[in-house]
Amino acid sequence: MHRRLLLIDPAAGRWRLETLRVETLARDPREDYFVLSGETLCQYLLRRDPGVLVIARGPLPFLSGNKVSIGYVSPLTGVPHYSFVGGRAAAQLLNLGLDAICLESASQRVSESANRRIGGSQISSPQTSSPQTSSPQTSSRPIVVVSGRAPGLSVEFRPATDLPAGQRSAFYWLLERELGNDRHAGSIFTLGEGARLGYRSANLAVDAIYHAGRGGAGAVFARFASALVLRGEPMEAAEFFAGDESPFTRNPNAAIAPLLDKYCARLSGKTGGTIVKLFTTGAAPDGRNTLPAHNAQRVGYPLADLGGPRVLKATRHGQTGCHWCQVDCRHYHWIPADYAPDGRDLFLDDFEPTYATFAMLGLTPAEDTFQARLDLRAEVDRQLILPIEQLGCDVIDVGLGLAALFEGVERGIIPGSDIPDFIAKGGLGDLEAAVQAVAMLRSVQAADYPALRAVGDGPQALAERYPPMQDLVFTGGRGTLGNAGHCNALWTFLMPFSRFFGHYVGQYYKVEEELPPPGSGQEAYRSCFERVIGRLLAREFFWLLSNALSMCAFTFVIFSQDGKGERLSEDGLLVHLLRNYGIHTTRADLEWFAQAFWAQSIDLKCRFGWRPPSAGDFPRRVYQALSLVLDRPPDELRALMDLLIGEWKRQAGDVLGRFGYEAPW
Repeated sequence: MHRRLLLIDPAAGRWRLETLRVETLARDPREDYFVLSGETLCQYLLRRDPGVLVIARGPLPFLSGNKVSIGYVSPLTGVPHYSFVGGRAAAQLLNLGLDAICLESASQRVSESANRRIGGSQISSPQTSSPQTSSPQTSSRPIVVVSGRAPGLSVEFRPATDLPAGQRSAFYWLLERELGNDRHAGSIFTLGEGARLGYRSANLAVDAIYHAGRGGAGAVFARFASALVLRGEPMEAAEFFAGDESPFTRNPNAAIAPLLDKYCARLSGKTGGTIVKLFTTGAAPDGRNTLPAHNAQRVGYPLADLGGPRVLKATRHGQTGCHWCQVDCRHYHWIPADYAPDGRDLFLDDFEPTYATFAMLGLTPAEDTFQARLDLRAEVDRQLILPIEQLGCDVIDVGLGLAALFEGVERGIIPGSDIPDFIAKGGLGDLEAAVQAVAMLRSVQAADYPALRAVGDGPQALAERYPPMQDLVFTGGRGTLGNAGHCNALWTFLMPFSRFFGHYVGQYYKVEEELPPPGSGQEAYRSCFERVIGRLLAREFFWLLSNALSMCAFTFVIFSQDGKGERLSEDGLLVHLLRNYGIHTTRADLEWFAQAFWAQSIDLKCRFGWRPPSAGDFPRRVYQALSLVLDRPPDELRALMDLLIGEWKRQAGDVLGRFGYEAPW
C-alpha cells in the first residue's frame, strides 16, 4: 500500500512529489499506522518535521462523511492537533491524485535529528508568535494553486498583493479568478484578518463555510501561504474502481443509506442540526437548564429558543453538505454582504456561534416578543458574526474571550489602561460594546490595548496576562487538548473533563452513568468512576478509527453497535466496507490498531509537554457552573474531579504500558 504526497515550500517556490510505502516506513517499531491516512498520515509527517502543516484525505472516497484531516502543532496548546474539515477538499485531493499535501519551509524546518528522538525524549514545538507580537505579513506569502492530476501536476505561486484581507471576501475573490465562480470546480482555503495580525486563534476556512478552527490552524497556515486553491481533474467512481463490476462500485452509499437515514435524521431534518442543543440545554420547561450563559455565571438562557422549531422554520433558507455526502446537515440562512456577487452570503445555523455570541455574552432583545428575537438575531448576524467571519478567528474563542474580558473589567481585574473606553462603559449584555471590540480586533489598533489584543490569542491569553482571570475563563490553554470553552453538549460533570482528556471524542456526556447520591462513600465513587473511564476509553478507541479514516463523526456512528458510538457493530459493517477499497482487515485488527495508535498518540503529546492536569487546573468557574446544575458545593465537585482524573491516569497508564510506553505521570 502506498500514499502519494505533494510537498510544497511556498517561500522558496519549490515543490516535489513523494511516495510513502506503508510496509516500509521508517518508524519506531511500536508505532502502528494501519492504512496511513487521515490523522495517522498527519501524525507520521509531524513526527518527521513538527513544523509542517498537513492536509490529508481518507481512503474511502465517494462515501458520505468524507473530510480532510489538517494536522499541525497547535500554537494554542503546544501539542499536535488535528482538525477535520468538510466541503470539497477531500474530493479535490482525490482529483489531484494525492493522499495529502504537506506545507513545509526549509528555512523554518525543525531539525529531525535535534527534535525527534525515537527513544522518547522531549520534542521541541515550532516557534510561534508571542501573544503581543504579529507574525510576518501574510500578504507576503503567495497564493498557492494546485491543478491537474499527479504526476502531471501544476503548482503555481501567485502574489497575494490584491487578495482581500477578510476571510469571506478572499474566498469570493478567488472563486471568481480561479474557479470561474463555479463552487464545484475546486476547493479554496482562506485566511482572515486575524492571521495577518498574528492572532493565535486564527482559523483556516475551507470553501468559506467550513473551518479548521479549534487549534489555531490559520496561525500555522499563515507561515506558509496566503491561500490555497485545489483544482484537480474530476475522478468518478467508475475510474477509481476500474475493473470492479460489483454493485458497491456503482453506488457506494447504497449499503449505508438506511443507517444514515436512521441515525442522521436529527441533523438533516428541517428543524434539526447542532443548534437544537441550544434549545434543549437552555430552555428546559422544568427550569433544570444546563447551558452556561453570561460567561457561565448562569445556566439557562432566555433566548435559547433561537434553536427551537419556531425560530428555525421562520429563518432558514436551505441546507447543504459536504461533497459525496447525502446527509446535508448544514442548514443556512442568507444575510446581506457587499463582498458577495449577489449582495448576500450564506451563514450556517450552528450551535457554536450562537452559544458563544448570544448566550455567553448575555445578549437579549429590547422586547420579549417573537419578532424582537428575530430582529436581534439578524442584527447580531450582521454586526457581529459577519465581522468575526471576516476576522477569521474561531468564533468560540472570540465570543468567550469577550465575555471573560467584560467580566474581568467589571471585577477590576483588568486595568482601565489596558482597554479602550467603550469596553469600560460596556459589559455583558451590551451588543454595541461587543461590536466595537470586534471592529478594533480587525485592525492594528488592538495592539494598543493589551487586554483586547489578548482576546486574539484566545481566552486563555487573558489568564496568562492577568492570573486572577484563570478562574473566570471557559477556555483552552496549554493544559487542554483544544478549546475547553466549547460546551457543545449537556453541561454534565463529564463535559469539562472531556475538554482536558478527550483526545478523540468530546461527547463523554453520552455515557449512561450518574454520580452516586450525596453522602456516598469514596468506594462508591471509585467504583462509578472505574466504570465511567472504562467506557470513555472504549469511546476513544472507536472514534479514533473515524479520525484515522478521516470520516465525519455525524456519519461514522453508523459503524457502532446500535449507533451508540462506543464500539464497532457486531455485523462487521466497517470490515466489509473496507474490503471494497482493497483494505483487508478484521474487527480484532481494528481494535488492536485503535488502542495501539491511541497509546502512541498520548505518548507523542506527552513528548510535546502535555501532562494530565489536576482538578485544581480547571477554572473555578467550571465548578461554580456545575454546582448550579448538580446542587453540590464547588469544593466537593473539585474533590470528585480529582478522583475521576486519578482513575483516568490508572487506566490510561495501563493502555500505554500494554504497548511499551511509560506513562510520565
